[in-house]
Amino acid sequence: MFDSGIAAADLITGLKDEIDVAQAIPNTEYVFWLNSLQQLLYSEFIKEQRKVTIISPTAGVISIDDEVLDPSEGESRLRFEDIYRVYADGTELTKATLSSGAIFPNAYYKVGKDIGYNVEGVSDMVIIYFARPELITVDDDDDTIDEDAIVMLPYEFLDLVKARLRGEAYKLANEDDTAAKWLNDYNVLLENFKNWLTTRNPTLGM
Repeated sequence: MFDSGIAAADLITGLKDEIDVAQAIPNTEYVFWLNSLQQLLYSEFIKEQRKVTIISPTAGVISIDDEVLDPSEGESRLRFEDIYRVYADGTELTKATLSSGAIFPNAYYKVGKDIGYNVEGVSDMVIIYFARPELITVDDDDDTIDEDAIVMLPYEFLDLVKARLRGEAYKLANEDDTAAKWLNDYNVLLENFKNWLTTRNPTLGM
């Protein structure tokens, strides 16, 4: 994952010092906006892949809470929507609905929050998924941001983060013109970031 080297708490403190609005905006709001942005960027654009192998999976359903799916440090737990590919003994499974997955072989599907699959006699299952950063936390009692949390984006695109958070702050304060200016900057920077990612993507495979 990307690591800007900048603490989320420091970035937010700097923004709060510069944003001139009448109402006080708590850290919880800024952290919510930052978490939402990072989750979106990793899910929709960065799409950094991870692989997990499950030996002799429980027949029919893999629990998302299974310890074999425990996330690496700094990452969020896998959810069904993060899955990119599933292989059972080397055979790629087809993503299906709950109703069709139970009928057609070599399929996987969502069961509640878990992963159901219709394959007999599986010795190992490989799940390829898109990783997302761990959510940044705030102490609700004193509004303190986790001091170890880092902004998980390239340093050269911190302005993208700042533009989004400025826009959201001014929007919350009903300063629509200023909010629109910063959110427009965010959209331009987002396109630049998408182009930056494209030039660095592998040439073989997704």
